[in-house]
Amino acid sequence: MTTLSSDRVRTTLDALYADEKVKDEPVVAAVVAKNRPLGSYTHQEQTEMLAEAYISVPREVGDLLYVLARNRGAKRIVEFGTSFGISTLFLAAAARDNGGEVITTEWHAGKAEVAAKNIGDAGFEDIVDVRVGDALESLKELPGPVDMVFLDGWKDIYLPVLQVLEPSLAPGALVVADDMGTLPEQPYFDHVRAGGYHTVQVPIGDGLEISTRVD
Repeated sequence: MTTLSSDRVRTTLDALYADEKVKDEPVVAAVVAKNRPLGSYTHQEQTEMLAEAYISVPREVGDLLYVLARNRGAKRIVEFGTSFGISTLFLAAAARDNGGEVITTEWHAGKAEVAAKNIGDAGFEDIVDVRVGDALESLKELPGPVDMVFLDGWKDIYLPVLQVLEPSLAPGALVVADDMGTLPEQPYFDHVRAGGYHTVQVPIGDGLEISTRVD
């Protein structure tokens, strides 16, 4: 049995996905009703508008993250965009099975507090470091090697966050960027496709850009 298939982790995930189904629709509907592109808001505004929403990865993306991390043998996994911690649980399950850890960062202090509780409910409080605040600061000068990165926060700073982490990336490190099918970020694409990475777009969920460090 894997950690991901354990009763404790599955029960926690089931509860969180059920809560998301109730909470996210009205929050997202209210944002859509404003009839403005999400990117036209500041990070502060986006964070406050979506403070009650999970906007998490679907289960199949979570399962893929687990498979990728397990097969990479990732021992240090970094996540940008914790929200309430659903994707963190998939990554933490892989880290547990690999004998590793997860460092995750969330700008909204309230969300980070709830995420920490959810992580504890699943039994991962000993291997997950939840950092609060600007990821460009909280992930600066991170000790390496970092074996896997999951980007699932503000799309316009995917590239700056990755560049902060690059000095710590292990050879062959995996970098997975979410929402690249629905909210593509061209500077990020240009960077990972220009050399230094081998990259492929995978049409699962809202689209993933999966890259491996090759230099």
